[in-house]
Amino acid sequence: MGTKAARIFSILFHPLLLPSIGIIILYNSGSVLEYLPFQAKKIILLVVAVSTFVLPLTFVPFFIFQKIIKNMQMQNNKERLIPFFVSFALYFFCFYLLRRLGAPQTITKFILAASCSVLILFLLSFKWKISAHATGIGGFTGALIAISFRLNVNLEYFIITAIIVSGIVGYSRLMLKSHEPYQIYIGWLTGFCTSLFIIYFF
Repeated sequence: MGTKAARIFSILFHPLLLPSIGIIILYNSGSVLEYLPFQAKKIILLVVAVSTFVLPLTFVPFFIFQKIIKNMQMQNNKERLIPFFVSFALYFFCFYLLRRLGAPQTITKFILAASCSVLILFLLSFKWKISAHATGIGGFTGALIAISFRLNVNLEYFIITAIIVSGIVGYSRLMLKSHEPYQIYIGWLTGFCTSLFIIYFF
């Protein structure tokens, strides 16, 4: 894999995109979520996409202008503190809003798990730098496994795909020299365990 392909995979499976991708998968999971009214599906997806992707992304130019970060790579762990905290606040607001709208519990737990993963990333960034990409895809994988058990639906193909994508994303981050191997492993396990625990046990 060349660096160009690595960049493409890093963009396609950026952590900010994963909550929206997850909601789309849940709508096609063969569970009761498939039978939600179309209008409800549209509103939930819109809330998730705006809160977890559009709004965090709009802060990036401001962060760069204020010299909070040098670029979107945020190579220094200290640069990550404010962006991660803002992202956590927006993710948690998304969770709160979905609860107020009466969204299904599986969806609200999925967003809560993503919020907690971002919070852990923020807290760890005071001392260490771990891969947000790996945390995101690890959390995504853990969420699919937990939801599969909770709703008793077969998400086997989605789970296998998520595991394969985890490997590709991790390798891409190494190719781009964005992280050391241990930062990838710790990030993936952090996201995986957080999502699995919150969705299955919480």
